[in-house]
Amino acid sequence: FSLLTYSIEEDSISTKNNLATLLGSYNDPTFGMVTAEIFTEVQLQAVAPNFGDLSTVVIDSFVLGMVYTGQYGKSGNQTIEVFEIDEPIGIHEDSSYYRFSSVSSGSTNLVLGGHEVLNMNSDNTTIIGGTEVPSQLRIHLDTNKARSIMEDAQAFPTTFATQDAFNEYFKGLHIKTANGPQSSGQGGVFYFNMKASSTKLTMYYRQAGVSKTYDFYINSATDHFNKVDIAVSSTVQNTFNNPTTGATKFFAQAMISRGVIEIPGIVDVPKNTVLHSAVMTLPVAHQTGFDYAPAGAVTVLREDPTSPGKYIAIGNAVYSSVNKNYSFDLRFHLQRVITGELENTPLYISPLFFNSSADRIIFNGVETPYKMKPSLRVVFSKF
Repeated sequence: FSLLTYSIEEDSISTKNNLATLLGSYNDPTFGMVTAEIFTEVQLQAVAPNFGDLSTVVIDSFVLGMVYTGQYGKSGNQTIEVFEIDEPIGIHEDSSYYRFSSVSSGSTNLVLGGHEVLNMNSDNTTIIGGTEVPSQLRIHLDTNKARSIMEDAQAFPTTFATQDAFNEYFKGLHIKTANGPQSSGQGGVFYFNMKASSTKLTMYYRQAGVSKTYDFYINSATDHFNKVDIAVSSTVQNTFNNPTTGATKFFAQAMISRGVIEIPGIVDVPKNTVLHSAVMTLPVAHQTGFDYAPAGAVTVLREDPTSPGKYIAIGNAVYSSVNKNYSFDLRFHLQRVITGELENTPLYISPLFFNSSADRIIFNGVETPYKMKPSLRVVFSKF
């Protein structure tokens, strides 16, 4: 079957309370610059905290820990900044936050010393109090902020009497990178589990010489979202503007674009045909060892005819590093198209974690100069 291949751009991608939350930046040689920031609420460990006689308190550190769940791109140093946000995130349960959303934040960088250059690597070993814990990014904040929270808890107890009152007082954190220009092929985006029990903000202090801690939780009871800026390269933008260029190569990138495949000839198959298999193979352009690899898996979708702009999943396919392709069986879907149960609409190919990753893919088009081309091969009977 002849195929039409191209890409489309998406904009309203929800990033609120997703499976993974992203932080970091990298300059993709093909797709362009990607920068991810986090906005999150924090919650009291317990309401009405009592820190006792503050004259006996010595604050040792104030640490924001976030549990890694993975990464895309290169490990290495990135400069982290943290700000207190000025407006609430979860004021309404149905509040929508998209890739381009943000809330205002203060101008004072809370990171100790004004900035912290951290070696970001999801495989790093993290040891706290002599015990190894799930790998974390540990950001040290100014202990003066911890001191002011303790003082306010004592001076304004009603502010700390309920979680809602506390969230009016301390609305949350804006976590971002300040890496400056990055050359092509440098940097990475890192994934965090904001619902993990070890993802939290912790005050380490001594009271009259006794070591203590107090946690501010970031968990399923708190809201968070990502702002992800993607400076689309001219190469990718040209595919959006001129779909015919997708015949050579086409793209899919989490948060912003999907590959599209049309199979116009399938409607010419007689209705008395029974498909035994219908395997579509999508080869990719990727050099083994290159840091920005194709997504580990993709989702195949069709548009919901009752809700334009929404999609229905047809199936998933895992990337084969041996064959450098994705392969999936469309038998059930195409059988319904042949019988007229479904309209022959385009298929959309996305990274499996479309709104919670930095995955991207360069697909070979039907007119690629490379050996492997996208194909659909069917086995059928007529009755």
